Amino acid sequence: MNNFATPSCPPDIIGKAMNLNYPIRNSVRIILLNDQNELLLMCIDDPRTKQIGEEYKGRFWTLAGGEIENGEDIEKTAIRELAEETGLSEKDIELGPVVWTGELDLILYGKPTHIKEKYIVARTKKKDVSITNLTEEEIGVVKELAWFSLNQITNSKETIFPTLLSQYLPDIIKGDYPKKPLEIVKEA
Repeated sequence: MNNFATPSCPPDIIGKAMNLNYPIRNSVRIILLNDQNELLLMCIDDPRTKQIGEEYKGRFWTLAGGEIENGEDIEKTAIRELAEETGLSEKDIELGPVVWTGELDLILYGKPTHIKEKYIVARTKKKDVSITNLTEEEIGVVKELAWFSLNQITNSKETIFPTLLSQYLPDIIKGDYPKKPLEIVKEA
């Protein structure tokens, strides 16, 4: 079952996708919470990014983050990505543990890709964020940033990834972190 998007890919598409040798992209996603326990999400609108075997379904919301570059660890990637995608500096954030993991096959920027994600908690006292530091690849794709309460995420009609976010976020908000990272996105 594909827990990344709805509707899920048919089993025959997933089976084919999982047997292909797609390039691997190791990535970090940041669960960035402010003092009001709101989660920062970014709105993406990129027809080149979609489920394998499916048509583009329009814009979606997801956590800030991106690919781990050579020589970076998870924390360095999180700090760099937050600077690029939110304008927050290292002094503006407090990083926590990696609490979730996920793997999926996706058409990313027009190319089939196997994505391995680590989800790290971060806290900030700042609510003012900006998309003015985006990379060339992100300009035109990232449309906006917004803070969402758990209630807004749970009741949203918008597409939000990962789809199980509202199920696992309450424990993170309470600071009740798993002893080892939970797998919340998995293609089978």
